[in-house]
Amino acid sequence: MTISVAERRQIENEMIFRRINEQVGADLDTLDAMHIEDGNPHLVRDDDVELHFQCECSDENCTARIPISLSRYRQIHLNRDMFIVKLKHQVQEIEDIVSSEARYCIVKKKHSTPEPKGQLNKTTINNKGL
Repeated sequence: MTISVAERRQIENEMIFRRINEQVGADLDTLDAMHIEDGNPHLVRDDDVELHFQCECSDENCTARIPISLSRYRQIHLNRDMFIVKLKHQVQEIEDIVSSEARYCIVKKKHSTPEPKGQLNKTTINNKGL
């Protein structure tokens, strides 16, 4: 099944936002390793600490943050077609809502595309004010 260029760009934007969020987790893992190496295990964070991740919607201008624990975030992304988006930031044409929480929903892509290498794409999506 072929997807339109607009849909592909929207999906790529969500993948880029997810990549940014995943880097936060990787950076925290590195910091924890440094604390252990330096003999300060008491400074290692708890995976259940709430972090504020970037909304993974397709709006390249979205600056919304989603409070969620790193462990829950990682659990959601075991399935690479899943993304976390602020409520009402989902795009029905490219994704289905899998579940809704109080502050975000988990969406699953209807189509997949290779991981993008570039920057965010311009899209017609505008989530400002939601």
